[in-house]
Amino acid sequence: MKRIYLVPAAVLSISLALAGCGSKGSSNKTAAPGGGTTAAPTTSGSGSSTASAAPLPTSTATYPAGTGSITIGSAGFSENEILAEIYAGAMQAKGVKVSKKLSIGERPLYIAALKDGSIDFIPEYSGSILSYLDPKATAKTPADVYTALEAAVPATEAVLNPSAAQDSDTITVTKATADKNNLKTIGDLAPVASGMTLGAPQQFQTRADGVPALKTVYGVTFGTFTPLQAGGAITVTALKNGTVDAADIFSTDPSIAANNFVSLIDDKSMFAAQNIVPLVNKAKMTQTIADAANAVSAKLDTKTLAELVGKVQNDKQTAAAVAKAWLTSVGLG
Repeated sequence: MKRIYLVPAAVLSISLALAGCGSKGSSNKTAAPGGGTTAAPTTSGSGSSTASAAPLPTSTATYPAGTGSITIGSAGFSENEILAEIYAGAMQAKGVKVSKKLSIGERPLYIAALKDGSIDFIPEYSGSILSYLDPKATAKTPADVYTALEAAVPATEAVLNPSAAQDSDTITVTKATADKNNLKTIGDLAPVASGMTLGAPQQFQTRADGVPALKTVYGVTFGTFTPLQAGGAITVTALKNGTVDAADIFSTDPSIAANNFVSLIDDKSMFAAQNIVPLVNKAKMTQTIADAANAVSAKLDTKTLAELVGKVQNDKQTAAAVAKAWLTSVGLG
């Protein structure tokens, strides 16, 4: 949902061949305009890669007392639907009257719905929505992105507290590759990348936070580039069978944990932060709604979100069932 990556026809034969090998963990997220991402300290299979463990900023806004009513929307992919169901369930548990309009589509559609009052609340991704609202934004760290986002949202809207959970681009390798080359951070690739192949969307070759940034930020230059989708079955298979040595995979892709992959730490914030953050219609906010949403954000992290996505994508559970079980497990349901 954050970005749309198209695989060119020139690599169709490679894609088809790899697809025949089969792999779970395919992501169905597509992206509206909006940009980069960040990655954090991670271990094998964690699916997390945020650049800093610094405390997250919080909103200082206060809202009227009472429970109120709200309509929650979601983008058109499973992870965002899970998030919408989680926030909705937490609010309902506090007595808020909640309506849902899920799977609206890509960012321009649900932003229009927020503006015309069709929805009042949407789970967003901090770096991508900042880039959408302010294409010239340069903030990278979670705190800087959130501060810039608070300033960029229209006067009728607001952002609530961000979550530690991020759905971000990561440079991911197999555990064998990480162990062989002692790879923990993206910068650790510098001495060995010339003998490696990177698999990523075609646009990654030229976008500001892609191949050019690998060189300027980390001194990393891969020997070969293979255009592939960002994660998904084809990319996962290519990484597993050695067709590529490193790949751009979203941090909440359940294939990372399922295959014991290692997402390398982006300790210099090459990618902009992508913390989950509710974007809301300010006029419909009550303190009960804000507190319920903030309680969810305080409990959610990248590893947990990846696990929840896996329950929907791989185990075929419904987003509503997954959300309810998680809320119950953390005392918010």
